[in-house]
Parts: sequence; C-alpha cells; structure tokens
Amino acid sequence: LAGCMTGMLFAKRGFRVILTEKNEDWRQNEEEMKDDLHRSNIKRSINLALSHRGRSALKKIGLEAEVMKFAVPMRGRAIHTSKVSLEADAFQPYDENDPSNCIYSVSRERLNNLLLERLEAQANVTVLFNRSLTHIDRKGVAHFDTTGSGESVNTYNDYRKGAYQIQPRLIVGADGAYSVVRESLLRLNLTNFKRKYITHGYKELTIPPRDGKFALKNHNALHIWPRGSFMMIALPNPDKSFTATIFAPLHTEEGVPGLKDINSAEEIKNYMKTHFPDVLPVMPDYVNDFKQNPTSPLVTVEVSPWNYKDKIVLLGDSAHAMVPFYGQGMNAAFEDCLFLDEVLGSCGGNLEKAIPQFATERAPAGRGIAELSMGNYLEMRHHTGSTLFLLRKKLEGVLNYAFPTWWIPLYKMVTFTRIPYHLVIEKEKQQAAILDKTAKVMGILSAGACLFMARTLIRSSL
Repeated sequence: LAGCMTGMLFAKRGFRVILTEKNEDWRQNEEEMKDDLHRSNIKRSINLALSHRGRSALKKIGLEAEVMKFAVPMRGRAIHTSKVSLEADAFQPYDENDPSNCIYSVSRERLNNLLLERLEAQANVTVLFNRSLTHIDRKGVAHFDTTGSGESVNTYNDYRKGAYQIQPRLIVGADGAYSVVRESLLRLNLTNFKRKYITHGYKELTIPPRDGKFALKNHNALHIWPRGSFMMIALPNPDKSFTATIFAPLHTEEGVPGLKDINSAEEIKNYMKTHFPDVLPVMPDYVNDFKQNPTSPLVTVEVSPWNYKDKIVLLGDSAHAMVPFYGQGMNAAFEDCLFLDEVLGSCGGNLEKAIPQFATERAPAGRGIAELSMGNYLEMRHHTGSTLFLLRKKLEGVLNYAFPTWWIPLYKMVTFTRIPYHLVIEKEKQQAAILDKTAKVMGILSAGACLFMARTLIRSSL
C-alpha cells in the first residue's frame, strides 16, 4: 500500500518510478493462486480502518472519492459487555459533537488493487513482480533474486550478485515490518534498530450476512467485546459480512487459554462459549475459521535514523511498525508518504535536502503513534466497558464543544486531524492534567463552576 502511494506521488512530480514486488501478481490466475499464502494474507488480514490522515493522501493522488465508494462508515464503538444478548450494551460515538466524523472499514484487497492499477497506468512507472530484494550494496545498487529462492547471503558483508540489478537515485523502503531495505540500511549506516513482539496475537473469524443483511444490528459501528485482558472486535464489510478478530494472549495466562494453545474443535467451542457466547448464533463456521486462519503475532519496530544520506529512506511499517489498536497503520503510512511529498515540494524537488529533512522531522511522529497504539489496546479491551470511562468521554465532549480550538479529545486528535502524533501525546498530557484537577472538585462544584474552572486551567496552560 505505502509503496504504491509513494510511487503515485513521485510519479506525479515527474520522477521515473520502478516498483518491485517479491511475489507474483496475485490478480492473475486467481483460481490457481487461491491457496497462495501471499494472496490469502492480502484477503484475510485485519480490515483497514481509513480515517482523515489516510484520506488526505488519497485525495492528493485523486483517489479519495473512488475509495469511499466501497468504504463502510463506522460512527462509533458498539460495546458488548453482556454475554447473554447479541445487542450492544452501549454506543460510544467517535465524535460527541460532529457525527460526520467517522472512520471507514475498507477492503485491503480492493484498495491494494486500485492503487496498483492506477500506478501501472502512469506513463513514467514500471511495476515488476517476482523481484525479491536481497541486498543493497555500498554503490547503491539494489540486487534482486528472480528465482523465488531468496538465497543471497554468503557472509555478513559479502553477497552474491542479484540476477536483476538496478541503481536508482533513491530507494524508498516501503516493504513492511520485516523490511529487506531496512536490513541493508543497518549494514550501510550506524543505525539503531529494535523489534519487539508483544505477548498477544490475533485470530480472524467471520460473521456472514444473515438473510442478505448485516447480522449485527448496528453495522455502522466498530463492535467490541471487551474482556479485560483480551477482546474481540468486528468491522463491517461491503458484502454485509463482518470480519471479527480476537486479540488475546498467544499462550495461556491467568487461566485463560492462549490462542496457540487452543487446537481441537472441543477446545475452540469451550473457549468461544465461555468468552463470546452471545455472538455464536451469527458465527456458524467459527470452528473451521479458528482452525484454518493463522494465529498471527503482533510486532513493533523502531529504527533510527530512517535514512542513509539521500540514497535510502524508510517509511510505513519498515520504519515504525505498530500494533493495530488505533487503526492507524495504513493512515500513518499514507501520511508518511504525503509528508515526504510535502517536504519534497518545500525543497523544490531537491532530494539531497528533502530526504534527510523528512527522516528527521517525521521520525518523532512514528514513535508517537507506536506508543499511542499500544495504549489504546488497554482502553479497548478494558476501559470501554467502564461507566467512569464513559463519563470521562462525555465530559471531554462537553469541553470540546465549549472550547473547540483549545480542547480536543485524544481520539479526535489522532483520527480526525493531522496534528503530528508526538504532539498529540504532549497535548493529551496537558489535557489529562486539567481534567484530573477538574474531576477532583466535581463532587462539590456545580457543572457551571466546573466548566469555568476547566476554562481557566486551559487558558493558564497555553
């Protein structure tokens, strides 16, 4: 996704672009590739949640309106704390004051194919499949394997020459959390790198349509089943199904079976009947889904710097892979691409200036969204079912209504603005301190006095 977005933006600036993909073209010979792992990952991976940052990038390349045609709006969270009824116990709007602010569930495969088709249509773009990058040498030559073997390394510093080689002016690494471009950058530069797996993973299931309609009543919502230390979510699809995802410990913790420890049909049934019994009537094939769909890990990546001079630069997951709990993975990656394009424009197209500037200025935002995403997991799996949490959200909505330019709730800053993620964290810390001070006197002051106090504290913090 990020590779196609970057390619489109560079192509629009007149650069010649070569996009390489290590796999076969999954759009061809669909019947033959139905069991292909790469294709199944594209089709089954966690639904994409599209919001303002991602839409801004799509708008820049002229595809926003087309993508919105197959996007399903989600205007808030539908919370399922009861294990008895399929009906949600509460609805939490994403924006208390502006119902037009919502996120959108988008098919990864349809978006991927659309971007690729439009990129291929550009006269100054070449797309090459079956090109697996093996390494980048010190001369800036990118070496590719075309046999599918992926074998390339002799020693840490010595490599076999690739069957296909190119020496571009700039190499953009948009090749994901296990980036080969990043591995080359680590060898070419004094680069700090950290990869961390969290103890939780995910498993995807399906809630199919029911009588040609959505099986869950509120289909314009992100459904959440919070269970304290783990959760299940469900996002709507255009075909009226829901993609459900369980996020839970990979291995057994505190008496709750881990996803990797649940194998037999009986174990699957016991797990689902214990924790998600309310949803089973609309999930008829959950045992087969649980068996057939992989249990996948969740990984975070941090790297510094993101660039090697003005020759190589990383963006998206290759620079800052994050857990998916803010729905910002694609949005942050697309904003990386857009920010790079904006910096390039401000530098008059000068790559020598733009690449180091982009890497330096954007990296704090990459670290920021990784931190925010991990924090939102606790909120989704635990706090969303709390009455105090709901009251706090209501109060934040009131403050945002009263002081829209001074007080912006955290979720709104992340999802519906382009405030850099690291600055979002700073602002949220200030607002949380104000809210805590205000909350201490809510029991003895009237609502009007509390509003006045909040306003005073806000102004004093500016």
